[in-house]
Amino acid sequence: MEKRNINPQKKMDLVIHAARKLFVEKGYRGVAIPEIVKESGVSVGAIYLHFGNKEKLAETVYQKTLQQFMELFSERLANKKSVQEKLKAFAELVFEITEEDSEMMEYMLSVRKEIRSKLLLPLCSSDAFTEVQRIIDSGVVLGEIKPGSNLTAAISYTGVILRAADLRLQGFLKQPLQDIADELIENAWSSIAAK
Repeated sequence: MEKRNINPQKKMDLVIHAARKLFVEKGYRGVAIPEIVKESGVSVGAIYLHFGNKEKLAETVYQKTLQQFMELFSERLANKKSVQEKLKAFAELVFEITEEDSEMMEYMLSVRKEIRSKLLLPLCSSDAFTEVQRIIDSGVVLGEIKPGSNLTAAISYTGVILRAADLRLQGFLKQPLQDIADELIENAWSSIAAK
C-alpha cells in the first residue's frame, strides 16, 4: 500500500475549510472532531497535531477567515483614492462574498457568538473594521464625513452593509445584493457623510 503524503499546509487548509463549513451548518457545539475528520479527509492525529483541540481549531478558523477577508479588502483598496471609494470597496466586497462564498460571510457574521474564547476578538476589532475606522478618520479630516466618533461612524456605515448581507443569507432579501448595491451603499454613506 502506498502512503498518502499531503503537504502539512494543505492538510491545515483542508481542516480549516471543513471546520468552517460544519460550524456554519451545525454550529460550533454541534460539531465533533470525527465529523471534521470525515469532511476534510485528514486524520484525527493530524488535526490534534496541528491544532491541539477543537477550541484551538475554532480560533484558527476564525483568525484565518478574518485574515482572508482583510487580504481581499486590502487588494481592493490599492487603487482607491477617495474616502467614499474606499468605503464602497468594503461594501462591494461584503456583497460579493455574500453572493459567491455565503459560507464565509455567514461564518463571519455568526460563529463568534458561539465560541467562548478570549482569543476571539469581536468582528468590530478585526483588522478590516479597524481599517474602516482609519478611512473614516481621514474622511473627517478631509471634511467628507461628519465629525464624531470614528467607531460610531464605522458602526453606522458597516451596519447597513452587514445587515443587508445577513438578511440576504437568511433569504429575506431575494435579489442579489449587487442588484441593490448602489442604494444600500448610498444609504450607508448618507449616514456618515458631512452635509
